[in-house]
Amino acid sequence: MVIISGDVPTHTQAISDNIVKTLKEKGVVPSSVEGYTEGRWIFLDYGDILVNIFIPELREYYNLEWLWSDAPTIYKES
Repeated sequence: MVIISGDVPTHTQAISDNIVKTLKEKGVVPSSVEGYTEGRWIFLDYGDILVNIFIPELREYYNLEWLWSDAPTIYKES
């Protein structure tokens, strides 16, 4: 699971666009994309990898880091 914040919906959409474009160039496409139009919480499903891109308010509200706190952290930006 990857959890990312964007400042505003336009920012989350740009982050999503970049992830989708970069992985598509490598032959990897998401099986599902949810929330892109609103841009408040964008979910990209790559099977074993799930990407969540939030605006700060929704990231704090849903607090997925807590929900998945038992899972090992591979990288966390401080």
